Amino acid sequence: IKEKDLDSFKDHNNTAMFKGGATYADAITFGSDVIEKKLIDDFSKVKGKKTVPFKGWDSDLTEYLELYNDLAGK
Repeated sequence: IKEKDLDSFKDHNNTAMFKGGATYADAITFGSDVIEKKLIDDFSKVKGKKTVPFKGWDSDLTEYLELYNDLAGK
């Protein structure tokens, strides 16, 4: 790990943890309807990663299944 790899985590808070995780993730999913505006703004600018927004607790999970299949190369 290089010092620059830790830049996303430099604020030492939950937002930094989410940003750091998203930096190295294959995709970004939201698991709640309560998301910090800063995260939504930052993640909306991410290019090249599939983003799955939160669609409610009783929503259809087909989009997640398709995401996992895409990531697995199926």
